[in-house]
Amino acid sequence: MSKLGTPTDVKYFFSILYNTQKVNEKDIKKLVDSQFSSYTNFFPNFNPLIEYYSKEMGTSLKRVIFCSTKWSPRNRLVHYKLWATEQENQTACLAKRCLNIDVGYVAKEQVVLATGKPYSHRIYLEHGVYAELVYFYQNKSYHKVPWTYPDYQDQEKIDFFNKHRK
Repeated sequence: MSKLGTPTDVKYFFSILYNTQKVNEKDIKKLVDSQFSSYTNFFPNFNPLIEYYSKEMGTSLKRVIFCSTKWSPRNRLVHYKLWATEQENQTACLAKRCLNIDVGYVAKEQVVLATGKPYSHRIYLEHGVYAELVYFYQNKSYHKVPWTYPDYQDQEKIDFFNKHRK
């Protein structure tokens, strides 16, 4: 029989894709500052979904990932996803997003994203938010799963999340 207990804490992250002609880095930093007291950021080179998002968001897109340096309880994932959705809606221009905020967390055993889209491999949490496994941890590194988004499949991002696991 398993014993129920408190899960280990996690580090939350925001992966923000934004239109540089409509939103500047200072505005992005203010958003993150409002949620995280201490964090690191990373501008990944590999962003294969830029073309996909450009249909809605425009062509001047850039991605930055902010990861909190502090460990926090896991039960904040829904809160952060609701906050991110609100920010996307508030900055939208003519019903089109200027920024897209992926919300997730880095845990010792996995990396998880929050999403509003149901699918067979996603677990419903509450308030329309689902959890999706992006990486599992094994043999001293995170590893992708078959449904890991192309934006998260490169080693550069895996290395970034491995660093934050330590």
